[in-house]
Amino acid sequence: MTYKDYDNALLTQIRNAAETVLSMSKTFTFEYIASKVPAEDMKEIEHIYLTGCGDSYCIGIAAQPCFSNELSHTGGKYPFLHAEAMRNIEFTRYLNTYSGWDPEEAKKSLVCAVSITGSPVRPREALARMNELGGKSVAFTDNEASEFAKIAKYAVRLNVPQNYYKPGITDEECPGMTSYIAGAYAVMMFGLYINVCKGYLTMEEAMEQRQGAVDYAKSFTDDVVEKIDEQAFLLAEKWEESGFDVMDFVSEEQEFATAFFGSAKMVESFGAITSNDDAEDWCHISFFNRRPKSMATVLVANESSRSFSRDVETVGVMDAINRPVMVVTDSKTQSFPESVCVFRTPKPKYRWANALLQHLPIDFIAAYIGIFKKADAYNIKNELQQRDADCVRFKKSKLVIVK
Repeated sequence: MTYKDYDNALLTQIRNAAETVLSMSKTFTFEYIASKVPAEDMKEIEHIYLTGCGDSYCIGIAAQPCFSNELSHTGGKYPFLHAEAMRNIEFTRYLNTYSGWDPEEAKKSLVCAVSITGSPVRPREALARMNELGGKSVAFTDNEASEFAKIAKYAVRLNVPQNYYKPGITDEECPGMTSYIAGAYAVMMFGLYINVCKGYLTMEEAMEQRQGAVDYAKSFTDDVVEKIDEQAFLLAEKWEESGFDVMDFVSEEQEFATAFFGSAKMVESFGAITSNDDAEDWCHISFFNRRPKSMATVLVANESSRSFSRDVETVGVMDAINRPVMVVTDSKTQSFPESVCVFRTPKPKYRWANALLQHLPIDFIAAYIGIFKKADAYNIKNELQQRDADCVRFKKSKLVIVK
């Protein structure tokens, strides 16, 4: 059998990933954002916190460059917005908890929380805390009727496209990917929008950046995706035959979103045990793990990254201790050891766009290994791990506002 003989809900989403970006570009426009979040209300914002849980936390990491650093400023204009992606519990319970919030700073602060379903308590807690402090809050969700959307000062519906839906296939329980891409695109565009509101980008510059994301999605042609699909299928066969279910993921900066999201799909698809680290710390710690030959290792590294030289060195270290290594990169010229499996993805005009689709090779691996193992996504048939079990996981967690 070949990769063409397989299909499931996750594979369908992956194969339609580029179309998801193109679909979002038609509906999630700057005009649409302005209808939900008035430009005038954003002019005084100076501090932005991007937060969420799980995949939504990855969205914040992926979108952060569009808010604050030089990647989103074609003219190199100053000052930049201060924006950071934060783990949900870190923002809700610990940020400025001991030092206290400056009232004037709080008024100029904005929290952007993401929850596709709107069901977890913690993102709602983030919005409530910022409201209590006198700042502004935006909820990105597909559930406008949720308490999450209602508690926010501004609620922006994502309208996640259903272009991937196939009756009997995509209605099965499976790891979500379309919602991640849609959420990442939406928050990225919101970052560009706020820069326009602040006068740090012109609308023409923002539109050029937006077009960069569209062109990047178009570069994932059917031929490109099929090549990645086939390569991933062959590697997944090899890794499954070797019994790999413990995996290391290595990356830095925005690439961390890609690696972290990909590692989550491994867990959700077939219950892998994963870790995430940067190249420097990997060399200090994970280098010493026992049985290196049995630990699959994934490294995401792009030429535009300031850590690229360190990433290349680390791949050499991994190969020297006989780690089975998979590299995801937009580099077309950098050579890696021959024993390393390298997935080369299209290179975007703007570095930040990589996070939209560069995770596809890792997603394919997760999907195929899940199929080979005949695994239940989310371990759904294990009664002790039912998501709706009568325990406090995230829907019933207590909401606490820390001032």
